[in-house]
Amino acid sequence: METPDKKQIVIPGEEIATIEEYSPGKNVFQDAGDGLIKSKKVGKLRLDVKTHVAEVESMKTHKNVLTKNEVVYAVVERFEDPIAVLRIIYSESKKTPIVPSVTGILHVANASNSRVRYLSDVFGYGDIVRAYVVEEGGPPFYLSTRGRQFGVIVAKCPKCMSSMRKRGIVLYCPQCGYKTKNKKISLYYLLK
Repeated sequence: METPDKKQIVIPGEEIATIEEYSPGKNVFQDAGDGLIKSKKVGKLRLDVKTHVAEVESMKTHKNVLTKNEVVYAVVERFEDPIAVLRIIYSESKKTPIVPSVTGILHVANASNSRVRYLSDVFGYGDIVRAYVVEEGGPPFYLSTRGRQFGVIVAKCPKCMSSMRKRGIVLYCPQCGYKTKNKKISLYYLLK
C-alpha cells in the first residue's frame, strides 16, 4: 500500500530513501558510497509502506524492448568515467535494426574479464561494439562486453577516423599508419 504523498517523479541518481527505511526494488539501487537508495530510471517513485520496498515505475517505453542476454551492436558515443554511453543500432539476436536507436550504458566493470582502468583505453569514439544486455528494462540498457566474442567489431582510427584493419592482435589504419593493440577486440572483428 502506498500513500499519495509518497508518489513523485524521480530521475536517475536521485536519492529516494535510506537503506534503513526501504529495501531497493525495481529500477533502484543502493549506492555503495553513501548507503542511500537511488533511482536508475526516470519514472514514478513508489514506496510500499507495508513491505518497505522502494521502486521506480519507468515512464519510458520502447517498442523494440531488449531482453536480458540479447546480443546487440552499438556505437560508442562518449565517455563519462566510469561509463561509456553507446547508441544501440542492431539486435543480432532478433536480426533486426533498432529504429530509432536506443541508449546503452557500458560500465568499466563490464568491459572485460581482465582489469580495465579506463574505458577510453579499450574503446574509441565511433567504434562499433558487439555487446549483450545485462539487465532488463530501459532505455538506457546496461551492456557488457565480457567474453572473447564481445568487444570492438569495427574500430575507428583516433587520428583520421578511418576504419582500422586487423592483423593478428594489432589494429592498424591503412590511411595514416596508426597502430594499436590496446583495444578490446571481438573474435568477430569485421575488417581483416
